[in-house]
Amino acid sequence: MTNRVFALEGEHSALGAEFMDWNGLKLAANYSGITVEQEHDAVRDAAGMYDLTAFRMLWLRGPDARAVLDQACTRDISKLKPNRATYTCVLTDDGGVVDDSVVFCTADDAFLYVIGTGNSGEVIEKIAKGKDVELEWDNSLQLMSLQGPKAIDILAPNASGDVAGLKFFQHTKSKLFGRDVMIARVGYSGERGYEIYASAEDAPHIWRSILEAGKQHGIQPCSFASLTPVRVEAGLLFHPFDVNEDTTPWEVGLGFTIDKSKGDFVGRDAVLAKEGKERFIARGVSCPSDKPVFEGEEGLYRDGKKVGKIISPAYSHRMKKSIAIAYLDPDVTEGATLTVGNDAGAQKVAVEDLPFYDKKKERLRA
Repeated sequence: MTNRVFALEGEHSALGAEFMDWNGLKLAANYSGITVEQEHDAVRDAAGMYDLTAFRMLWLRGPDARAVLDQACTRDISKLKPNRATYTCVLTDDGGVVDDSVVFCTADDAFLYVIGTGNSGEVIEKIAKGKDVELEWDNSLQLMSLQGPKAIDILAPNASGDVAGLKFFQHTKSKLFGRDVMIARVGYSGERGYEIYASAEDAPHIWRSILEAGKQHGIQPCSFASLTPVRVEAGLLFHPFDVNEDTTPWEVGLGFTIDKSKGDFVGRDAVLAKEGKERFIARGVSCPSDKPVFEGEEGLYRDGKKVGKIISPAYSHRMKKSIAIAYLDPDVTEGATLTVGNDAGAQKVAVEDLPFYDKKKERLRA
């Protein structure tokens, strides 16, 4: 297999990045001289740019590409039109979540499938055997994610086509700073944002150009360190921590991805049979704080009985809260008060429905 290309390593190094390995590629764990809080504020108030090339990208092309994806995914891919995308799941035969993913339809018979860390590629490869479809893992395509209310002010004057007119989960081919790209109105922040797919050769030029054009708008390069508080505030799941093969879509708030009206797909009968039989529900817990309180995996109690555990903790300096995605017994609902542990004087936390931030998701779809 061809080695994956990390085209922006030099750009990150120039910004003082420390690197971490994730998903078979490096990513910027943090930047010297830029705090997590500054990155977080940029995403919420202006624009922050992440390099998410460590996500994996699979092309499916050919007459049977659509049918292969439709068999693998919980969403009805047969209805997906060119220049549209959808957020979906791929399940195990038992109805657990192998992956959550985004499918981009780039032509009637061509799709870009984008995932994080799961093994849904193997599911797709199995379904594709004997079919008229070509699969290609793209090891050189670079993914930059520009998130925040000023993102469009940076992109629109420098891109061809009606980028400002893109609706949520639409995408288009464009020239950005003179280079060919695909721009998609999607993201992982809870803000209006855009993903930019570019060649390895063009990515450094585009990265530098966006940062230069964004100076007047308060842009910041953003590292993996700020992704956690940003995505937990927005109630966004991260495979394999919040969602995995041991969770059903119903348990982690992904029931909306199950299209009950479509034909057969992997795990269909099992997942439909498990609706209403949730062992737990993913919700939020929070407490006012001037510093992080949660570490992860702590037990949550009500009246001396364990009713859940913390899964993904974060600290929001903007909300002045410690927050976390937690698995809670289904009867523990918003407004309940729990304790972290069962000792005398244990920290009290409030249960909230996700997301913590922008409850109605109005900024995301602005």
